[in-house]
Amino acid sequence: MKLIAGASIGLAVVSWLVVVVAISMISQIPWAIRLLLLAVLFALFGSTEWLLWTVLKPPVLRADAIEVSSGPWIERQRMQRSEVAFIFRGQVPGKGRTRSVWYKSYVFAAADGTVGMSCSALVFTPDGMAQFAQRFQVPIRGDFSVRVKDRVEATTA
Repeated sequence: MKLIAGASIGLAVVSWLVVVVAISMISQIPWAIRLLLLAVLFALFGSTEWLLWTVLKPPVLRADAIEVSSGPWIERQRMQRSEVAFIFRGQVPGKGRTRSVWYKSYVFAAADGTVGMSCSALVFTPDGMAQFAQRFQVPIRGDFSVRVKDRVEATTA
């Protein structure tokens, strides 16, 4: 992750420097237009790097007084804190073309078993999730053997 981010930033800086040198060497372009081009390119590279950083950074599980949330800002999952009754270790279907694949996940469920959100077990360690649940004061149930879609059944919870 850090390697990808570092390489991306390095490539952007080198590219920007090449463009700066190329623009400064062309004498037919007036200085005002050169500065405008540099400002536009700087904004373009900066926004691209910002977008890459926000998409590639690992998800963070957060809980405040109102809600629990996880995931990057593009596909953030949220659930009201007051609705979370337990965390269930189960399998959830993938999204898009991977709908037939089931992934081990921590499923945040309401008292009636309704699924509010899920977090990948590949991203969050068992110890980290146990500490989160302890601070959050909710039990963790299940063993990643049950497939869960919209609801955690009472018999498996």
